[in-house]
Amino acid sequence: MVSHLQVQNIEPQNPILNFDALLCKEDPLDEGDLGGGYHSDERNRNVKKISPFLECDMFWEDGEVETLLSKEKLNLFDCTSLVSDGVLLGLRKKSLEWMVTVIDHYGFNALTAVLAVNYFDRFMSRVGFQKGQPWMSQLVAVACLSIAAKVEEIQVPLLLGLQVSNPKYVFEAKTIKNIELLVLSTLKWKMNPVTPLSFIDHIIRRFQLMTNLHSEFNRKCENIILGIITDSRLLHFPPSVIATATLFYVINDIEPSNAVNYLNQLMAVLKVRKASIDECHDLILELMGTSGSKICQTNKRKCQSIPGTPDGVIDAYFSCESSNDSLVVASSVSSLPEPQYKRSRT
Repeated sequence: MVSHLQVQNIEPQNPILNFDALLCKEDPLDEGDLGGGYHSDERNRNVKKISPFLECDMFWEDGEVETLLSKEKLNLFDCTSLVSDGVLLGLRKKSLEWMVTVIDHYGFNALTAVLAVNYFDRFMSRVGFQKGQPWMSQLVAVACLSIAAKVEEIQVPLLLGLQVSNPKYVFEAKTIKNIELLVLSTLKWKMNPVTPLSFIDHIIRRFQLMTNLHSEFNRKCENIILGIITDSRLLHFPPSVIATATLFYVINDIEPSNAVNYLNQLMAVLKVRKASIDECHDLILELMGTSGSKICQTNKRKCQSIPGTPDGVIDAYFSCESSNDSLVVASSVSSLPEPQYKRSRT
């Protein structure tokens, strides 16, 4: 139990402890802005072009990158046994697609999905898979998703409630808990690995994007990760390469004229090879051309006219993108019962 401490109003004795100095000065908010955010003319004045992030004094953040890259090497695992088994790959794809559907159903965030897939792949790469037990992959998927939700989410459904979207097998809570313990012990309780989102979060914080576009940029990256996460070919790339290719994909959509310049800066920061990025980027183009084709067509109808200025391009892009909450919503989700709680993605 967490004890409730009585809060007392104490004036700071040291100016250093005055947190008011950390507050940013903000422009007043008009009543008209409450309904629809910025007006188009105001937003075009406020939205800034993406600035080369290496121009900023952020060398102090290089230590964070080094830590991520060092931890990434420690988290790499041999996936040969997983990708060389056609039967297992088929079961993996079905299990992960089910995961993504459940994650969308409950409104879990992207990191929950990435962690669940990471746990699944690491576990299945280390244990022997018996082809006479096709239900095992589904059971492991439920257990890994449950663990990831407990790690990342504020509210987690009961184990029986987690098994939505008409799964082929439904397991008792006791059985799932036993597999959870097996997964945890097999992975040696290392449940906080470096993921592509780790690098994406770091890089986005080094961009000089306006605050109102920061979340849109981040959400676009997360949607791409969710759109490609079930493909087994992604296992051949480390998280830093996946993150760089994803960022390049998004930047190329927003500001194609400077995309190569930003890519060079990304490679310098994350120390990744261009050949690997090109290969991963081609895979993203292939996968998003399939899973995101309907979304792209919808965007084209809604965004027939795009301003010619860089600021206008970014503004129009995110304006259209905001109408699509997710690139990975399966058609079957509409038939699912509404969950009792659903956390909105930010």
